[in-house]
Parts: sequence; structure tokens; C-alpha cells
Amino acid sequence: MDIRPLFLDRHDDTMHITSLACPPGVRVDGELDHRGMVTVMAALSAVRRDDGPPSLDLGGLSFIDVESLRSLETAQGNGLVQIVSVSRWLHRVLIRTGWPTLGPYAVDIGAVPSESGVKESVAP
Repeated sequence: MDIRPLFLDRHDDTMHITSLACPPGVRVDGELDHRGMVTVMAALSAVRRDDGPPSLDLGGLSFIDVESLRSLETAQGNGLVQIVSVSRWLHRVLIRTGWPTLGPYAVDIGAVPSESGVKESVAP
């Protein structure tokens, strides 16, 4: 029995994985660490796409560890994933640390701070 499709819509305390229809792939919201990276890669391996690697939308991330960044860079370099969007703060981290090899990607404008707290993301 192939259990990979079970990872396509997964939610826990720190991370949410949601399947994307167009382009085929997954969106990750919340926090991504090395343990969650295993789940993300399992979800990506369940995506079927004939015209290239599955898409990965990181526009909803609020945290990512260095090991996960390294894993994503390796996966993209090996043609296993195409990162299509990153959150605004992750984009700043990638630029400031000189880690632009994950692009090209769109920058999700993410959560917009307000005086009373944080508004919902205005990204799709």
C-alpha cells in the first residue's frame, strides 16, 4: 500500500501541508524543521507531474531551519522539486545569507502587521 498520498493534506501543531492543483505540488504553512522536511518530501513524492518536478509553495512559512534549507537546495538541484513561492521573511533570509540558489520564485507578501496584531495573509 502506497501511503504517500496521505501526506498531501497533513496538519499538526506546527506545520500544515496542503496539495496544490495548478501547478501540481504542495504548499507548506507554519514551521518547517528537519523532521517536517521528511513529511514534505513524502508529500512531494506523491505528486504526479509529467512536465517537471512538483511545485513547492513556501509562502506560508514562519520558520525554517538550516538543515531544511540545505535539503531543499539539494532536492531542487536534483530536479525533485521546484520552489515557486517563499514568504517575505524567508526571502530576506535567503538574500542576506547569500542563498539565492532556491530561485527563481515569487515572494508571498505574507502576513501584514497591524496596530492590533497580524492580519490574515493576502496571498492566494
